[in-house]
Amino acid sequence: MSIRPMIIVAEPEEAIRDSIEMILLDEGYNCHAVADFQALLQAIHLHHCDLIITDIVCIYRNMESVLLALQTYSTSPPPILITLYYQQTCNMLPLKKSKVTEYLIKPFSFDELLERIFKMIGSKIKK
Repeated sequence: MSIRPMIIVAEPEEAIRDSIEMILLDEGYNCHAVADFQALLQAIHLHHCDLIITDIVCIYRNMESVLLALQTYSTSPPPILITLYYQQTCNMLPLKKSKVTEYLIKPFSFDELLERIFKMIGSKIKK
């Protein structure tokens, strides 16, 4: 029996958040979904995660706080996948300076999201 990777999802839009959570659970991942930055920080402290998927709105002005929270992990911090609309791509520059370079433009297909997750954490779930 393999351990199911934990993914934290931070997404302010409820319909998107619920859809991502449902897809991830259906694919065999553990998932904790939250709506905002404060809840994301709490989730980082409560759940040892393998990946964070977050909308840029949740972390744009708070990236240092997220990276600081992730320093408490005994192993290397999990990768962060940022989701954003095309019009928000100009906001990626400060995040790239924080070594966050993975992003996915909305709207995206769930197949594209799952492909990116596999690329980033390198494990498939067997049902």
